[in-house]
Amino acid sequence: MEELMNLHFTNIWWAIISPLILMILDVITGYYGAWKNKEISSSKMRDGLGKKCAELCYIIVGIVFKYAFGLEAILYFMVIYVCYMELVSLAENCDKLGVKLPDKLKEKINNNNQ
Repeated sequence: MEELMNLHFTNIWWAIISPLILMILDVITGYYGAWKNKEISSSKMRDGLGKKCAELCYIIVGIVFKYAFGLEAILYFMVIYVCYMELVSLAENCDKLGVKLPDKLKEKINNNNQ
């Protein structure tokens, strides 16, 4: 528990880069899955990219709270929240692409393609 209290980024850029990398991977796997299933839709892509922009806004709000108010916990919460959402989405996309996931993980992420 003490390690969680000492959580910090080695560089503030990791607070932006970590979720950004996961977002890019999510977009790539989602697009590939749609292409593979011949379900590419510009409206779905616009909606998805809009959500990614909103997630980046979460990170920016966290950075503002860190520097304006000295509240690092909000930044860490926002980054962990966005990374968690992206990891779950990546797992769902990989499952749809045929990468076998453990049954317990499938149950936890509530993937509709079980």
